[in-house]
Amino acid sequence: MSENLSSTLSEITACKSPKEATEKFSNLLKSLPQSSDCLLADITTIVNTISQDMVTVIAARKFCDELISFVNQVSDNSLAISALQILLSRMQSRNIAFESQLVELRDSLSKRLEAVGNLREAAAVLSDIPLESGQRVYGVNYKLDIYLRIAEYCLKIHEIQEAEAFVNRASLLQPECQNQQLLVRYKIAYAHLLDLKQKFLEAGQRYAELSVRFPWLDDSERLAFIERALAAALLSSAGHQRSRLLATLYKDERCQTFDAYPILENMYMGRLINRSSLSSLEPLLNKYYPHLLQSPVQDVSNTTTTGDQSERLSSASSSSVQELLERALNEHNMLAASLIYNNISLVNLGLLLEISASEAESIAAQMISEGRLIGKLDQIDGVIHFESKFVVF
Repeated sequence: MSENLSSTLSEITACKSPKEATEKFSNLLKSLPQSSDCLLADITTIVNTISQDMVTVIAARKFCDELISFVNQVSDNSLAISALQILLSRMQSRNIAFESQLVELRDSLSKRLEAVGNLREAAAVLSDIPLESGQRVYGVNYKLDIYLRIAEYCLKIHEIQEAEAFVNRASLLQPECQNQQLLVRYKIAYAHLLDLKQKFLEAGQRYAELSVRFPWLDDSERLAFIERALAAALLSSAGHQRSRLLATLYKDERCQTFDAYPILENMYMGRLINRSSLSSLEPLLNKYYPHLLQSPVQDVSNTTTTGDQSERLSSASSSSVQELLERALNEHNMLAASLIYNNISLVNLGLLLEISASEAESIAAQMISEGRLIGKLDQIDGVIHFESKFVVF
């Protein structure tokens, strides 16, 4: 086939009629064998031929378009990835002449890599598209879509720094965007980023917004957003903004269908919460925060990581779900106790909160210093005096 292929390619490239040359090239592609080794060898021969200087740029672009279209129809993802990588490696040396084709190549390759779970490389391939420095002018919607795809890939493998960089780029474009689907994707990516950075209060606020702002979304999607808002609220620190979020969730009838609703009600009402009741939250937190319950997620592209990569991957797991939940519970119960007592010994406060007296003192001191609890600590007598009954949960 190699000699026949070379001969046929010579005839095609020598053809004077562009239309006839394109038709012959298309017919040639249809005749290629579908076995992986033969197909890759033939594609290598073809791309080496059409990228030569003797082939006019206009003709080479048309041939490249046909070849990309042909490879996109290959059902085997691994085979298509190899073919697209061959095309990309050969054509990118003429990136100015073939910018449009290279963009399409990278787009197609990233989708194939996503299909096989190689998200890190999919993000890297897309990030090489010259959206700001190329010869072409790209529309706002296209650039926003590419930035969001890269961010979404990075978020799935917990590459927080990379994800944040592209979410920030997308944020500069979203005010100019009128496409509602893209705006929703941006808001979801931003909320997920906040979640991974353990900024649970801000994430919860954005999930709550997503659950009501876009009525055209499926009810199941909107319900999932309000549930995520509830999960994030449960892990966030006590304060004015958290109080407003709890009020929003408590008044939303959809939250009454969740198993975590009794905990939400107790938090909103300012009641003491027993530590044993937290077990009811495990399914909810396992659903939305599995990365805090197990090893950091890694995609299949690289089973070993460097020190820097390991640090990035583990940054989202700096605190476990249990630690975060216990912190939120202790702070809530501290505020609830301030509604019951004018003063209480640290020993009894520890018993009430089901923690040690020293832990109770440390939590109270931090909350007082941050203005989230109004009171005074008497370390000599081991007593805390609460000074206000107007408590914000």
